[in-house]
Amino acid sequence: MKRINMLSENRFFKNIVLVASGTAFAQILSIAMSPIITRIYPPEEYGVLSVFVSLLSLISIGASLDFQKAVPIADDDQSAYNLIVGAFLILISFCVTLITVFAFWGEQVFNLLNSEVLIDYMYLIAIGVLFIGVYNIMLHWSLRIKDFRVITRTTVTQSIASNLSKIGLGLMGLGSLGLILGQIIGQSGGIARLSFPLIEKRREIINVIKWSEIRKQLTRYIKFPLFSAPSNYIYTAGNEVPLIILTSLYGTTVAGLYGLANSIVSLPISLLAMSISQVFYSETASIGKSNPQKIKSLSLELSGKLALIGLLPLLVFVLFGPWIFSVAFGHHWYDAGKYARVLAFIVYVHFVILPVGRILEVIEKQNIGLVINLFRLVVIILTFIISKFLQFTDIQTITLYALVNIASYIISFIIVQLILTKEIQFSREFRKKL
Repeated sequence: MKRINMLSENRFFKNIVLVASGTAFAQILSIAMSPIITRIYPPEEYGVLSVFVSLLSLISIGASLDFQKAVPIADDDQSAYNLIVGAFLILISFCVTLITVFAFWGEQVFNLLNSEVLIDYMYLIAIGVLFIGVYNIMLHWSLRIKDFRVITRTTVTQSIASNLSKIGLGLMGLGSLGLILGQIIGQSGGIARLSFPLIEKRREIINVIKWSEIRKQLTRYIKFPLFSAPSNYIYTAGNEVPLIILTSLYGTTVAGLYGLANSIVSLPISLLAMSISQVFYSETASIGKSNPQKIKSLSLELSGKLALIGLLPLLVFVLFGPWIFSVAFGHHWYDAGKYARVLAFIVYVHFVILPVGRILEVIEKQNIGLVINLFRLVVIILTFIISKFLQFTDIQTITLYALVNIASYIISFIIVQLILTKEIQFSREFRKKL
């Protein structure tokens, strides 16, 4: 039994290394291209991209009502196929609705969101949502079949497509539009490669797809749209709303500085974090909620290793942030380095507690995640209200936001571990009764 567990853990960490290797290449490429991109585009244009990405992230969260996340934990492939089709139908309906809203009330919506700079690009948001939605659905099928090699190649493809597009379109003089198109092109990269396994099984899939089965599976995993989708939306809002509020309080220049600082600080570990999260979800989904002890042990072991891995990037940005940004991007990006010093702590803590993010989905306790993320969002919004009331400077506001964010992550980690402990106790008592 111990040998089986060791082999399982070795496979888990080998998969992490595999996905992380492609991620590392993508990160290095993005870091190498950043000085070129920031010399083509001024902070104001980068600020427009930052606002675009923030709104796109928020809107795309509920595009398929999170049903794609049920694909890895579905009982069998037939159920997974019907979930995929159901998720696609919801995604297409969402995008059509979004285009309709933009066509009739686009200007009013963006004025309400203090994002007037995006009025000319609003239909690109709908296209971006479609690409993100399709990618996420295909990604979760790959997680189900543990096709991590394809996921790795896709990450590399996205980075190459995004960076080269931004540079090429920038040299053509497209300005903010070039950055936005580059972002969308990058998001669409790799979709075809992820789709190949399903395309090869198209005849098998067509034979098992039934409206009754689609409804059955959507009903079976109703907790995902009821709790998981709102929870993820609220969590993303907590990450993206700060940039939108900073734009309103301090202008697009500060937003551009913040956007670059956040993206560069996140680069060393964000894609790595995403890769680890994907492998962790795939592994825990195969374990299922029947073995909470194994899930807890795996999450604690992984968090310990991530704490060590994340220390070096944290120290680099804290000690040399302003200098790095001035040398790499030019003297007008110096303040972004000051922001990076603060934001590095948020990224580090989030990286360490990464495993807890998917545990609640595996044990189907998404309602608890919704409450946690709602509390976090409320506290973050209160943080900016306090900052405005006390007339804080930009750096003071960002520092307060960082402290609140870090506290919320630590509290979330503790809560999830307590829930797992209760699940373990319940599992033991249930076995005794048997």
